[in-house]
Amino acid sequence: MNLHSYELRFIKGGFLKSAPYHLCFETLGNDLRIKILSALAESPKSVQLIVGKTGATQSTVSHALAELKECNFVSSIARGKERIYNLNKSLSNVVGNAKPGTPAFLSVMEKHFQQNCRNKCRKMG
Repeated sequence: MNLHSYELRFIKGGFLKSAPYHLCFETLGNDLRIKILSALAESPKSVQLIVGKTGATQSTVSHALAELKECNFVSSIARGKERIYNLNKSLSNVVGNAKPGTPAFLSVMEKHFQQNCRNKCRKMG
């Protein structure tokens, strides 16, 4: 079953409508992007501070930020010659009991991971 027929099945069932959930999961399916979101959950940061937090190169972080920005996970403001990135307000305001360093909107996934994935998921090892 290809993605298109999968989407059509859910559209016909009324579940998916036109929401492109797969695009969000594609964006979130990258370790560096998750690390960046976690760093920004602590506080807004410049690219250089994100580089320091993640250990990735400036070019790689900038590319990941562009992907996150394109999907409105993050926004930025100019401060002098640098840009300061932060979580999109709609994401940072999600109510949840997220542990420090975990964006609240990822707390649902974190809870699932804790309860269902560790030592139980074949993909994990």
